[in-house]
Amino acid sequence: MAFEVGESSRSSAREEEAAEGEASSGAAARQHQPPWVALSSIPVVYRPRNPAAAAFVPGVDLLLELQPPPRGSYLALPERLVPDPRRWEPGYNFPYIIAAAPGRLLFMASQMTTQRRSVNDPDYFLCDVAARTALRLPAVPHEFPFRLFPRRTMGLAAGPRFPGQDQYMLAQLHPAEGAAQMRHDALLCFSTATGQWSVKYLASAPNHEPWGAHGVFALGGFLWWVDIAYGMLFCDPFEENPRLRLVTLPDGCQMQGLGNGRPRDTRLMDQRRLVRPSQGMLRYVEIQGLSYDPAAVNEPPNNPAVAMWTLVEPEGADPWRHEFETSFTDIWAHPTYINAGLPQGMVPKLALIDPTNHEVVYFFQDALLFAWDARAGEVVRSAECFVDRDYRDPFFQYSRFVDAWYSELAPTVRGDGPASSDGGSGSGSGSDEELASLLSQMEIRSQPDREHSLSDLLVMIEEDMAPPAEPSPEAKMGDQAEEP
Repeated sequence: MAFEVGESSRSSAREEEAAEGEASSGAAARQHQPPWVALSSIPVVYRPRNPAAAAFVPGVDLLLELQPPPRGSYLALPERLVPDPRRWEPGYNFPYIIAAAPGRLLFMASQMTTQRRSVNDPDYFLCDVAARTALRLPAVPHEFPFRLFPRRTMGLAAGPRFPGQDQYMLAQLHPAEGAAQMRHDALLCFSTATGQWSVKYLASAPNHEPWGAHGVFALGGFLWWVDIAYGMLFCDPFEENPRLRLVTLPDGCQMQGLGNGRPRDTRLMDQRRLVRPSQGMLRYVEIQGLSYDPAAVNEPPNNPAVAMWTLVEPEGADPWRHEFETSFTDIWAHPTYINAGLPQGMVPKLALIDPTNHEVVYFFQDALLFAWDARAGEVVRSAECFVDRDYRDPFFQYSRFVDAWYSELAPTVRGDGPASSDGGSGSGSGSDEELASLLSQMEIRSQPDREHSLSDLLVMIEEDMAPPAEPSPEAKMGDQAEEP
């Protein structure tokens, strides 16, 4: 099937803006700040002693602290939703944004302090950012054969069958019993239309390699479950019995043998590989020339380069189109890289893709987030951006903990691809000053008090593994970056 992106009511509005903005040149559009933000997956929590907590008056469950990229943006939450102080013992317990859609955010927060529940049994909240409210999702009924588990297998999709209405579907993909993660058979779903959980058994599902969890994205009327080692599984979660399909990564990009007792270095994968929507199409980016062998991970890179592919025909014989490949030697030597004060000879970590211009890839180089424009062949943006704003822990400076998100507060700019159902490219007008004004309307700058040092925080690879008594330096190497 050809990959055509379904239009939402918001997309129609963006098309109207596109008609109004076509007079502006592409060069001028590049100078405008984009209509999206680099949203940290780690919310900021304001405790009562912090003056900023006074903003959480009755009826206000959340605030957005937004800045144009490459500066970071954050979801701010009150203690009544996130009661647990952040600490290592008895496990990773910081709140975490699991999924996002235009105008909606889904986050989890542990409830040990108030409900004496395990870190692995958190509450889930669906945020309406316009209303500033957070709906605590009801518990999954005890008679259901499945339970929610806090890994990156939850997706959030806007309802394509209800134009003009805000209806959303949360869906978590569950493996078939006894299939060793090599086949899935059901979705555990929550619908905002009914306010209830349901189980949807798949009409069909492919066999595949043992599946990992590297995020879920909504695009083109489908949810896409990513295993960055192999490919993507996708289906329409609004169907009564969805048909799950598989598309593998481009030729030569699949990592073989991970199901034969070979540990997954999930953290390294997320630093060097990512799948993200941009301009209404899914893009795969890979940093090449680096080893995943734990014994050789610190060896010098072999002609490192960054390459991108676009998914054009998910069920076709040749699903991917190669877009570009750029040597890091050329990036390091460019005057814009040097003038940005970025270090020489250090391969950066992947962060995100500009959702309005797929040729612009963002990287983390320590505390700096910078954007490389592959077409222009230059660094176009660079700024300090700490994903973990409270503790500034460098551990979180990679793609798993930051994503591009349409806040719906900013004007849109024109892209070269079709508009996406989750807020893809469009066109509009507006200056940098206008955008900054819109974003600053919801900004508060107070820094919350720090309660614990997390410089040695270790995030386990699987949520059912018991955390160690204390994080060790050795533990940070290897397969420990799975979902909180």
